[in-house]
Amino acid sequence: MKKNRILVVDDEPGIREGCRRALTPHGYSIQTAENGEEGLQFIQSGEFDLALVDVMMPGMNGIDLITLIHEYDPEIVCIIITGYATVELAVTAIKQGAYDFLTKPFTTDDLLLVVNQGLERRRLSLEAKRLQTIEAEAQNLAEEKARLEELDQAKIAFIRLVTHELQAPISAISTYLDLILNEYIPSERQREYLERAQQRAQEQLKLISDLLEFGRLKEIKTTKKAEQVQVDAELHKVISELEPLATGNNIKLSVDISGDLEPVFMPPDQVKSIWTNLLSNAIKFTPLGGTVFIQLHKRESTIYGKVQDNGIGIPANAKDKIFSEFFRAQNAKDLNIPGTGLGLAIVKQIINKVGGDIWYESEINKGTSFNFGLPVVAVD
Repeated sequence: MKKNRILVVDDEPGIREGCRRALTPHGYSIQTAENGEEGLQFIQSGEFDLALVDVMMPGMNGIDLITLIHEYDPEIVCIIITGYATVELAVTAIKQGAYDFLTKPFTTDDLLLVVNQGLERRRLSLEAKRLQTIEAEAQNLAEEKARLEELDQAKIAFIRLVTHELQAPISAISTYLDLILNEYIPSERQREYLERAQQRAQEQLKLISDLLEFGRLKEIKTTKKAEQVQVDAELHKVISELEPLATGNNIKLSVDISGDLEPVFMPPDQVKSIWTNLLSNAIKFTPLGGTVFIQLHKRESTIYGKVQDNGIGIPANAKDKIFSEFFRAQNAKDLNIPGTGLGLAIVKQIINKVGGDIWYESEINKGTSFNFGLPVVAVD
């Protein structure tokens, strides 16, 4: 068993030696110091359980020494030794952190009693802290266990959902091909079924592409390199790619870009992904002859973008789920409008990851406006 270490700080050699002789036979390890400065050096260079400190010493007095001892280790029990015991002194000593005090001259029994009580107080204090630490660790473990269980359930639900989303198009493609191979479809209608199979395959490829992008966004570390990107330049690229789709549906794209826009700091393909998902959704959900309005401007240290359509809108019961993975509103399903249900989840992940924000306003059968803000690159 480890011996309790006791420091005796007193300018009287007789007191120091008397304490050593009285305490050593009882299994204590004793170190002595003749003044406050030397006592503090011992405290800072070793481990002590209790300190017996004389009040009146040349240089640093005992009250000041107790303060410095507790700054170094608040668990060291300090007992004052004094030849001038008064109520005022006792109050001052206790206020400064002293556990008790001994009045000179004192007997070996007096010394042992106060030392043993002081060490028991230290033991109880340390045990209470140990139990508090154990309780805190147990609470943290319980919270972490609950969080992991929640993540595990979410992962199972996600896998089940992904499996369903991947399985349905493959089953359809397989059915179309079986019908053709087994000659259930007349030759003049085979192209129709092959086109259906091709469409489902393209939907499958889009879903896999979205899953890969969504998975990369969930990673703590990413291999995507961030750089200074002009949001308007990426917008123009996406417009040129989606313009044929809009023209084919007789949808007008109206663009308003105001002022000189500062760059944002993020992977360029992620900026492009924001525009691609928001614009393709707007075009998909806007009826023939409609308009999609795109706005881009800077205010203070943020680039703000808007994609507004006059399409089918978002039902009230879907508004809390619109950024969830694989979620598609019922009115979109009813119209058989294709989609993976990952586009908006991807957009939100990208924007949140760089400290931006996204929000929307929508009215059923009148349209939806998605708005987002991205922080600009700080210029030194």
